[in-house]
Amino acid sequence: MVQLLKRLSDRAFGRKHREVRRDSPLSKHVAPSGLLPSSQIIRLGSGYGGWHLPKAHGLTSASVCYLAGAGEDISFDCQLARDFSCDVRIIDPTPRAVEHFKQLSNAVASGFLFSVSSGENEFYDVSQQDLQRITFWEVGLAGKDAEMRFYLPKNPDHVSCSAVNLQGTEDFFIAQCHRVKTLMERHGDTQLDLLKIDIEGAEYQVIEDIVSSLTLPRILLIEFDECHSPLDGRADDRIAQHISMLSGAGMRCVTIEGCNATFVRE
Repeated sequence: MVQLLKRLSDRAFGRKHREVRRDSPLSKHVAPSGLLPSSQIIRLGSGYGGWHLPKAHGLTSASVCYLAGAGEDISFDCQLARDFSCDVRIIDPTPRAVEHFKQLSNAVASGFLFSVSSGENEFYDVSQQDLQRITFWEVGLAGKDAEMRFYLPKNPDHVSCSAVNLQGTEDFFIAQCHRVKTLMERHGDTQLDLLKIDIEGAEYQVIEDIVSSLTLPRILLIEFDECHSPLDGRADDRIAQHISMLSGAGMRCVTIEGCNATFVRE
């Protein structure tokens, strides 16, 4: 298959990391001394859906990765499975996200290119063997085990839905949600090497739960959605509080990009 996605990801690695830090609204909440230099950071995934990892990530075929929040760009998820042979579990109840994964699987099985929906002329570079390492769980990630409402975005072209109604809309669907600890116990995962939390404002409850239940991963990726969609005037306080909570639990923020932060367990 065409190596287009890999080339695009490789170009993203060359970004000036100091520029990412300066432009990030998270820069005022993290300790600059903890951030790694650009030479020690890699970036996986598409221009829109990619994430930073430390080069010394230690991910292997024995690694288990939980990725909450898929939407219609799972380029990062696929690259984890392709490049490091990780066991990847995608967590997202959103109907369009579920359908996107099904269409990707069908396209790969038929030998067709399938586009990353977040960008023009970006295609998944993933094989059937890679996809066998990926499991899609049609549930939400939350700080408790419960059925929850997921509110649709204002723009019908957008895919991400929010359990905290980040955009103040009325239409919703109901989906089962689980804690990280519950998912690990149900599926027999005794370790968690990487956890991505991109769940449209519901990240705080999950942070509190994984800290209190001692289920912190080795690598933690979080999008703090209130950076761009604050619920009220205390958004900065909530972001600072939960980054401080992670720091107190031994999680060091090593890189930031936009509203995204990467932590490693020390």
